Parts: sequence; C-alpha cells; structure tokens
Amino acid sequence: MICAGHYQYPGRAAREAARLTLGESGSFIMLHLESGNRSFSLDQLTVSDALGSIPLTITFPDGARFVPEDDASFRGWYFSRSKPTLVHRLERRKRGMLLALCGTICLGFFYVFILLPWLSVRIAYHIPVQAEQRLGEYTLKYLVEAESFKESALPPARQQELQALFAGAIPPSMRNEDPPLKLKLMRFPGGANAFMLADGTLIVSDELVKMAKSDDAIVAVMLHEMGHHHYRHPMRMVVRSSIVTMAVMWMTGDVSGIGDTLLQSAAFLDQMQYSRGMEREADTFAIAEMRRQNRQLAAMGQMFRALRNDSGDEGKKRLDIPDWLSTHPAMDERLERIDAAAQGEAL
Repeated sequence: MICAGHYQYPGRAAREAARLTLGESGSFIMLHLESGNRSFSLDQLTVSDALGSIPLTITFPDGARFVPEDDASFRGWYFSRSKPTLVHRLERRKRGMLLALCGTICLGFFYVFILLPWLSVRIAYHIPVQAEQRLGEYTLKYLVEAESFKESALPPARQQELQALFAGAIPPSMRNEDPPLKLKLMRFPGGANAFMLADGTLIVSDELVKMAKSDDAIVAVMLHEMGHHHYRHPMRMVVRSSIVTMAVMWMTGDVSGIGDTLLQSAAFLDQMQYSRGMEREADTFAIAEMRRQNRQLAAMGQMFRALRNDSGDEGKKRLDIPDWLSTHPAMDERLERIDAAAQGEAL
C-alpha cells in the first residue's frame, strides 16, 4: 500500500512531499524521497499516540518525521500490526473516557487533600535549621525592601516591656527552640497585625500593640502565632508551595532554577494563606496556653474582634494590602470557639 505525505528532515522546519510503501504481509516501511529510498522495520520507528483526529506522526531513528495525508489508512495498517496504547483504547470507548476522567479527578483530590498535606508535614519537620534561618532572613529582607516595613516607633521603655512579656509567654516546650523564638516590633502598611516567619521571628505591628486593651490581649496574639510555629505552619506552606511549583516545572520540562523557587516561595507569603485547619490548631494551642498561664480568655476574644473590625471596610480604604496581612479567614467561627472556651473557664 502506498501512503503519500510530507517528510521533514531532522532539525529543519521545511518539509517535502514523500511517499511510504507499507508492507502488506510484514511490518516493514519503505520511505521514498527524491534523494533515494530507505527501508525500516516497524520497531525502528516511533509513532505518536492516537489522540482524536490529530494525524499520527512517524519519527525515524535520525529524528526525521513523516505525516501521512491519508491518516485513516495508515492507522488501519499500523494498528493491525501494533498494539494500541492505553490512551487510544480509552479514547475509543465512552466508558473508558468516563473512567479516565473520574480517575483523574480522584487523583487530583488525593494529591491536593491527602498527599500534598502529608508530604508538607513530613518535610517541614525535617528542614535543617540553617534553611529555616535563611528563609526567615530572606522573608524579612523582602518585607523591608518591597513592603515598606520599618522599625518600631514605640517608646524604648514600651518595647522593653513587650520583649519581657514575649519572653514570659513562651511555653516551656518552646524555650529551647533552635533557632530561638524572637520578637520584632515593626511599622508596616495595613494596620494592626502579627505573623510568624519560618525561623521563629514573630513580627508584631505598632498598631496591634496600641489596639490591645491589656497584656493578656497581646499575649493571646503572640501565643496564636507561636502555635503556628509549633505546628510548623509557615514551613508547611512554603514546602507545599514549592512542591506544587516544582511539580509544574517538572511536567512542563522547566527544571532550572529550582533553588531560587524555594526561596521565592518563602518571600512571597502574600500568595499563601493558612487553611482553616491550621488556624484551628493555632487557636487551640493559644487557648490551652492562656489557661495554663492563668490569662483571661475574654481578652483573647476582645483582641480578635478588634482585629476583625480593623480589617473591615475602613481598613480596606487605607491601602491595598496583601491578603496575608489581613485578618485570618473564618474569624466568626473562631471567635465562637474562643467565647465558648472563655465561658467554660468562667463556670
């Protein structure tokens, strides 16, 4: 059988008309070019997967390619001598297509909701201390240079009081952290807030200090952020972002610059948000520590309500700030849990 088509020389975009002689009784192919004829066995050739109506492409050992004009005839000849691929078999059966679609969706859910969280937890707890320190330093540098973070303007005496309050609030189980937990007071856009860097540096804004009605209110926020560090939430988010990015790079073939990607994932925290589960873990940690330290849980509820109100419409009018500097998600649900804990404490 003669099959006309177009031949493309290896490494060249230009193509020329050519013909294939397809063996009737065997699996050999004869390629006819103006420069001469060449013979191949089927196992020497690479044939592209059959995807819908896209014509099959034949790739020769030297990288040259041939696309037949009569794709249907070539397919009939080829599949009578070669076992169809799984993709081709599924494509020809509607049930197979539905199963493949369902399998892809299930695999996606498994990856996002089971495998990715599991991997991020396992890896986050085994990150070297030096890596955590570097990520923390890189993030702080980014905040100062790109987000206009500045040193605190609070009176020195007040800053010393807050440092002592922070040191006293650190749970015994976290006092020997490596690197050690530390407090950094700063001024930054977006009003009152606090967050923990990957290296255990707690950033607290001057506005949050001014908003607090008591030391217990400030400690409640500190303990909540310590809870994030205790469960390695910042590192888990960095690891998760990095895994997703590297997976995409691997699938697209762009595997250069993976080291830079890890650092960029730490810096661009405005693209990350803690999950509700992580917020719940941090709240539970803070509530337990507030009780252990005999601090008022009512102050915790008052502080979180003030933060929620500060991030409302009035706060949005000030500056277009990143989401990670705003109040954490599901605040109403969290306030209900804090109030319930406070009422139980009062009883």
